[in-house]
Amino acid sequence: MNHVIRLAIFSAATILVLSACSTDPVTPNDTSVYVVATKGTYFINDNVVITIDAGGTKADVPAPQDSTYVNGTKSVNGKTAVESFVFIGGVATDTTYVAQEGLKVSALTPLQFVVLGAPVDLGNKWVLTYDANATTWTALDDTIPSISIQAGPSTYTGSAKLLFTGKKLAAENITVNGSALSAVKTEMKMLITLYVDFGGFVLPVPIELIRNTWFAKGVGVVKIEQDAKVINAPPAPPLTLPGQRISTVRFNIAK
Repeated sequence: MNHVIRLAIFSAATILVLSACSTDPVTPNDTSVYVVATKGTYFINDNVVITIDAGGTKADVPAPQDSTYVNGTKSVNGKTAVESFVFIGGVATDTTYVAQEGLKVSALTPLQFVVLGAPVDLGNKWVLTYDANATTWTALDDTIPSISIQAGPSTYTGSAKLLFTGKKLAAENITVNGSALSAVKTEMKMLITLYVDFGGFVLPVPIELIRNTWFAKGVGVVKIEQDAKVINAPPAPPLTLPGQRISTVRFNIAK
């Protein structure tokens, strides 16, 4: 499963390949693999969106199941990455890119938010989501010197600071394909600080999110959880950020 910050794509031929895949799971013997690159591999995932209102009230909203199909490798933003297509109801919805270098796993992550009712796109960044040889690691440390927010008739400018850190927690058993699969639970703390210029007054808007991800040797990501959150930075209105739960229920590693 190759989901990133946003929920994680497309030809009829690909859909036919998904339909024709065997239901018998095959796990590779190479336990140093955390990103399966074999074309034709697929993962079936259950999804839940966690909504939240400005008062902090949360609700679980079931989302459609998706199928993630591994399309092979290609060069993307300076890395050799595994390209995967995500389908919902047979319709291509997304393309994801994940790279493994040694025992480090990185995901090309689109960082997109809604601030003041307007979209803020901080671009696509490689985020180090897992390091099998480390207990803690810096996942992303970057500064974006210029951002622009078009909120109605007004345009606000500013900058952004990104600091993501990861750590291992513990091994847990996750049920996939009807059987227990050992996976390492990790935690990523994502601190995104927007510095928005309101006519000469620069307002820092700190956004801190926590994401837990479970990595299984020979398979990859089998579970993701990120809680919903309200960001308050007066005089700006509350910023509501939905959460998500993604669980792999079935997979097949192509030979």
